[in-house]
Amino acid sequence: MDRKAFAVYTLLIGAGMGLLANLMFYGKLIGLSFPLFISISVVVLLASSRLTGQTIRARNLWLLLPMLFFAGAVAVYADELITALNVAATLCLGGLALYYLPLKRAADQENLLNHGAGLVSAATSSLFSPFGEIGDSLAWLRERRSDNPGQRGSLLAVGRGMIIATPVLLVFAALLASADTVFAGYLDQVWNLLELTTPRDVVAQALFAGTFGWLACGVLAFGVGRRGLLADDENTPAETKRKARPMTLGIIEAGIVLGSVDILFALFVIIQFAYFFGGQANVNVNALTYAEYARRGFFELVAVSVLVLGLLLWLDWVTVRHDIKQVSIFRALAVVLVALTGVMLVSASQRMSLYESAYGYTHLRVYTHVFMFWLGVLLAVFLLALFRLREQVFSLGVLLVVIGYLVTLNLMNVEAYIADHNIDRFEAGESLDAAYLYTFSSDAVLEMLRLYEISRDDELVHEAAGQWLVNQLKDLTALRANGTFFSANLSRNYARGLLAAQRNLPEANAYYRPSGSSLEGYFR
Repeated sequence: MDRKAFAVYTLLIGAGMGLLANLMFYGKLIGLSFPLFISISVVVLLASSRLTGQTIRARNLWLLLPMLFFAGAVAVYADELITALNVAATLCLGGLALYYLPLKRAADQENLLNHGAGLVSAATSSLFSPFGEIGDSLAWLRERRSDNPGQRGSLLAVGRGMIIATPVLLVFAALLASADTVFAGYLDQVWNLLELTTPRDVVAQALFAGTFGWLACGVLAFGVGRRGLLADDENTPAETKRKARPMTLGIIEAGIVLGSVDILFALFVIIQFAYFFGGQANVNVNALTYAEYARRGFFELVAVSVLVLGLLLWLDWVTVRHDIKQVSIFRALAVVLVALTGVMLVSASQRMSLYESAYGYTHLRVYTHVFMFWLGVLLAVFLLALFRLREQVFSLGVLLVVIGYLVTLNLMNVEAYIADHNIDRFEAGESLDAAYLYTFSSDAVLEMLRLYEISRDDELVHEAAGQWLVNQLKDLTALRANGTFFSANLSRNYARGLLAAQRNLPEANAYYRPSGSSLEGYFR
């Protein structure tokens, strides 16, 4: 397929994907539509590469696996934050896949700078490539008209035929619908699926479909049809030399920096063992309780760990090591710093655990707690890079750590985890922030049912939990009535079935959120 014919192909596929996106997404709650659309896009891209003879680097196909996982998770969880993160992860991994799939270079051997450049290149090309495809398509049409003068008349005839056929079909469809109620029902389903209610809506859907079609055309043009970048890739040597550094340090300067930080961190760790890790009996600082002592510092310790990682990466880049002795000294100081930072991360994790036990679980605390673990993994990856066990191992490690962090959050079902642990605290006699639980999605419905059952002795919490459950049932029932197949979501479907089977919930007329009463605080 020549370049101009391919341009026509990309425009036609883009138009089809735009119409498909309009059908799946316009006016609908995101759900099963997202993984379906992403999967279809992957199939179209791979099939187009076969059609055009574009080579796909099989080694780079692994990027599609986590991308499809995050896309599928959108149809599993109802939590808006997790959904937003999954969508963002899907698009970013899709951008990397678009960039690397046609290249000879392996994505797992590239550095972070190239990953970032690939994402920027994929995004900008997807936006602007359609301009070139339109130009090539017009040139293709001009060539066909010059080769076959009668073709222009044929194209005009097709257009006139479609214009005439449209009102004729509408008239006959209306008559047939009046004659048969079953046929009318099917027509109504098609009409409702398209949601064409007003002329303004038609324009809005046309813009919506056009936007997605434009981007789909750009994605296809970049992922399959680019030429210059692939030519550059063929000329790229297998091994690139290390880029010149704007400044350098000797082992003495680097040793002073690392050694002084090592000493400071060692003193801090000694204090941690003497006070924090020593147990509750050892905490007697300004009359602080154990939980109050733990409450302070975990965010600061996480920030310190991130800064340490940045410092180590910078020093590893700018420090010139002339012989094996200097290399060994630098590595030893760096390993000590990583080990001490690891202890500080454990301290931060312990502080967070105590804080959560004393004051409850929130999104920020859980997200930060999980981040601490993966930050520790990233520090271990830095050690692999420090000992040069594999080229660009740190870049690959960053990518895998980000994927692992998001996969962990998905597998945890964060809102169910938070609700479950806060309800455990309530069952153990601790206070419960019912207003916070009231903000949760249907991901936490099973836990809220448990709270409703165990809180009968606490009228405020019991009624708040009951109102949350009733409102969830109302909202989920409305979504089912007004939704489509494309809005399907595993969490919402499971929650609706679970709530519909309950017989001991408050009456249906309790769909309200009272104000000016003792329950007002629970419905903020």
